[in-house]
Amino acid sequence: MRETTAMAAARIAHAFDAAAAYDAHAVVQRQVADWLADRVVAVAPPAPRVLEVGCGTGFLTGAVLPRLVRPDWLMTDIAPAMLERGLAKHMGVRGRVMDGEHPHLPGEAPFDLIVSSLAVQWFADLESGLRRLATLLAPGGRLLVTTLVEGTFAAWHEAHRAEGYVAGSPAYPPVAALGWSVETRRFEQRHESAADFMRALRAIGAGTPREGHRPIPPGAMRRIARAFEAGGAVATYEVALIEIHNPRSC
Repeated sequence: MRETTAMAAARIAHAFDAAAAYDAHAVVQRQVADWLADRVVAVAPPAPRVLEVGCGTGFLTGAVLPRLVRPDWLMTDIAPAMLERGLAKHMGVRGRVMDGEHPHLPGEAPFDLIVSSLAVQWFADLESGLRRLATLLAPGGRLLVTTLVEGTFAAWHEAHRAEGYVAGSPAYPPVAALGWSVETRRFEQRHESAADFMRALRAIGAGTPREGHRPIPPGAMRRIARAFEAGGAVATYEVALIEIHNPRSC
């Protein structure tokens, strides 16, 4: 049976709710949040109304919030336990469980800033999801998000292809397909082994195979692991920072 949008959202929420060790393993996620935070701070107006989508445990919140003037910050996440952890770290912000791809915030919009760090790659339809979020912007508001793009986990995918298999991790879009103002940056994380890499993905809630992925035979999986480790067991993250500006005036 083909997975529905609601089923996919529930699966993603469950995976991230179960990621109790997220902070200890989310090395690149923290680095990306810091990169996005610099851009958010650079364009933020005084006393901004901010919607954060996919807040997780609050990396972006923590990197931006102390640097803004009188912000009204709303943290949202599809995973209740992740949102709870984020809210516990940051007093004075509000929170709501929400599927960011299908935002429902009666009485809250418009926002001066809508921000999200490494969450929107989980949208079933990235373009439609971002356009829905952009409708919540105030005149002159900005949507700034980071997302994974083609080339992420390149060595892992290549090790699979060499054995005639496709990796279970998602296939991310090429930068050229995004169609907005985009800046890109590469981040890397070295692991002790292929098993360590897979454990780290599970620990941050990102280890669930994409829909339709079939288990790989153990022998082939061992060869894939050895090839990945021979290259240094380096996980590359190709990250795009997308910026959408609402130029409308009142």
